[in-house]
Amino acid sequence: MEAPRRYRVVIHVDEDTKDRLMAALRNAYNLLDVVGERNAEVAFVFNVRGPLAIMKGAVDDYVREQINELLSMGVKFYVCGISIRTLGISKEDLINGVEVVDSGVKKILELEGEGYAYLKP
Repeated sequence: MEAPRRYRVVIHVDEDTKDRLMAALRNAYNLLDVVGERNAEVAFVFNVRGPLAIMKGAVDDYVREQINELLSMGVKFYVCGISIRTLGISKEDLINGVEVVDSGVKKILELEGEGYAYLKP
């Protein structure tokens, strides 16, 4: 019997609009719903203006619950360190559960090298 396929996707968010963030979160939820949590690895990378969308003051309770649920499902949230420095914000300004990486573009390339498909909603 053949092992189930592992779906790997990196979702790129570089805008700070709630609509774009919600579209990205829906993409993750839809994939996890269709293939199952055990058959998918999902990572988000926020860079350029994307980190502004996940600042503590910018996220309402509904979005925070969505992100917390995805985190509990093993979804990773990476934030570009260059972008947050450029935007003048710190890790402490961001919602809990995100990981700041040195470069968002580098992280995307690393994930693609590990077999993740690139998705930009």
